[in-house]
Amino acid sequence: MSSWKNSPEKLLGKISIDSVRRERKDRKMDNTWVAQFYEETDPVKRMEMLEAHGEDAAGEEASEEAKRNACRKELWVVRYGKRRPRKDEFVGGFVELKGMAEATTIDIGGMRRKQAAKILSTLGLSAVRLQDELYKEVLLAELQNAFKRYFEVSRGGRGFTSLVFGMGQLSDEGVAKKLAEQVSIIAFKAPRMLRMEKEFALLKEAALLAFREEYPNREHFLNK
Repeated sequence: MSSWKNSPEKLLGKISIDSVRRERKDRKMDNTWVAQFYEETDPVKRMEMLEAHGEDAAGEEASEEAKRNACRKELWVVRYGKRRPRKDEFVGGFVELKGMAEATTIDIGGMRRKQAAKILSTLGLSAVRLQDELYKEVLLAELQNAFKRYFEVSRGGRGFTSLVFGMGQLSDEGVAKKLAEQVSIIAFKAPRMLRMEKEFALLKEAALLAFREEYPNREHFLNK
C-alpha cells in the first residue's frame, strides 16, 4: 500500500505549489526588467532590453504585458527613429515647448498652436491613441523617462550649473530650483499659454511624477 507521502495527490499538490512559486518569481523578474528599462536613458541599451525581454502581441489572446511591450516598441520608434537612434524627439519636443513659451514675438495666424499640434504628434500624444488605456499607461512612463533624460542633459551642461558670470557652481538645491523653473515652463506655462492644457495633460502628469522622483520634497519649487 503506497503512503500518502508518495501519492499522486501529494505530488500534484507539490507541482502546483512549485508552479505558483515559479510564476511569482518570473513575474518579479519581469517587473525588475521593466523598472530597469525606465531607469535607463541610453536608447541602445533600452532597445536591447526590449529585444531580450519583450514579447510581441499576437491577436486577441495576447497578454496585457505583451501589448504593453508592443506599445514600448512603438514609442521607442516614435522617440528615437526606426533605425540607429540619432536624436531624442521627446526631449526635443520639451525644448520646443520651452522656446514657444519664452518667445516674445506676436503669434501671427496661430502658428504656435500649429507648431504645438506637431509637438503633440512628436510626443505620441495623439487623441486617438490616448483612448487606449494601455498605450496611455506606457506613454506616461516613457514621458517620465524623457524628463529623466532632460534632467541628465541639463545637469551635464557646464553653463546650466554655473553661477552668473561663471563665478562658481550652483548648489544641488540651486540646480533643483533651476530645473523646476524649466519644467514649469514646459509642462504648465506652455500648455496654458496655448490654451491646450487638456491636450498636454499627460505631459503635465509625467513632469510631476518625474520631478517628484528626482527631487523628493521639492515639488514646491514648481510653478504650476
